[in-house]
Amino acid sequence: MIDSRMSLDELHFGTDEEVEELPLRVVPDWDEQAKRAKDMCALIDRHLDYEARGRLLSNLRDFRPQHLCPEQRVQMISDIYGATR
Repeated sequence: MIDSRMSLDELHFGTDEEVEELPLRVVPDWDEQAKRAKDMCALIDRHLDYEARGRLLSNLRDFRPQHLCPEQRVQMISDIYGATR
């Protein structure tokens, strides 16, 4: 049991070899995943903007994926799948 009066310097969390540098590398390829996520969002935005313009909507931000017909949804998912391969 840890005494609440102990300072952090007094606590032992393992050997020096076991201590990792901060920040911890939880996801080794985080930068690559973040880049791919950004690209996917841009692709989805492009699809939605194109369809919203075709419907002459005044505010493009009001257009959501649920407004797409089944064919348009399949096209968007096919593009996303192609971009991930």
